[in-house]
Amino acid sequence: MSRSSIALLVAAVIGCSPPSPTPSASVSAAPAEPGRAPAPGATTPPAGTSAVESPAPAAAPQAATDTAGGSKASLDDPRIQKIRARYQDIQARKDLTRSELRFECAGGEGRGELRLYQADGAIQKAEIAAADAGHGESAYQFYYDQGQLVFALHDDGSWAFDGTRGTPDKPATTSSVTQRRYYVHEGEPVLCIKKHAKGPTEKLGPLLEQAPNGPDDCSRAKKTQQIASAALAGAKPKTTDELKRLLCN
Repeated sequence: MSRSSIALLVAAVIGCSPPSPTPSASVSAAPAEPGRAPAPGATTPPAGTSAVESPAPAAAPQAATDTAGGSKASLDDPRIQKIRARYQDIQARKDLTRSELRFECAGGEGRGELRLYQADGAIQKAEIAAADAGHGESAYQFYYDQGQLVFALHDDGSWAFDGTRGTPDKPATTSSVTQRRYYVHEGEPVLCIKKHAKGPTEKLGPLLEQAPNGPDDCSRAKKTQQIASAALAGAKPKTTDELKRLLCN
C-alpha cells in the first residue's frame, strides 16, 4: 500500500467533519470553527502524506435519538447538553497553542503522533493519529474540562488493495471506517454511539457522514479513556511509553 493511498483514506474521513486547525511543526494558535463543512476536496492532503502527519479533525458531538445500548443517557440528558456545550467552547477558542510529540513502535511496527492544544495553563484538547504496520489507522480526539475527559471520538479505519492502479471509474482501494463517540461524566461513559461506512476511499467521507448513528456497548470506552489520560500527561518520555503500550499492539 502506497503512502498516497493512505492519504486518500484519511482525506475521506476528514471530509465528513468540520475543519480542525491546520497542522504545522511549531507551537501556534489553533482557531476552530465548529459546524462548517469543508469545501469538496479542500481537506485532501498532498500525495505522499500519511494519516500520522494529518490526523482527522473532530466531528461535532452528536447523540443518537434513543439511549444507546450500554449507555445511561439520551440526547436530552442535561449531562449530554453540558458536554456538547463544552465541546463548542473549546472549538470556538482562538487562543489554543499546539505542541507535538511523535513516536514509533518497536521494530517499526507502527507510528503515531500526539498533538496537544492548551490554554489557561491546561490541556483543553488532544489529538492522536496512529498507524500500524498493516492496513489500519486510528485517529482520536479528546476534549477535557478541568483536567477530566468529557468527550472522545475514535475513527478506526482499514482498507484492502486489489493490486491495480485503479481508475476514476474503478478505484483500486476499498476502505472502511468505524467512528465511535463517548460522552463521559465524572469518569464514566454515559452515552456511547457509533457509525460505520465502507466503500471506495474517495467516497468514504460522504458515506460516513450519511451513515446513521447506532448504539454502542461502551466496551472500548475504558481503553479510550486510558489513552486520553496518557495524552493528558503531556509530551513527556513516560507519556511516550504509555502511548506505545496502549497503541502499539
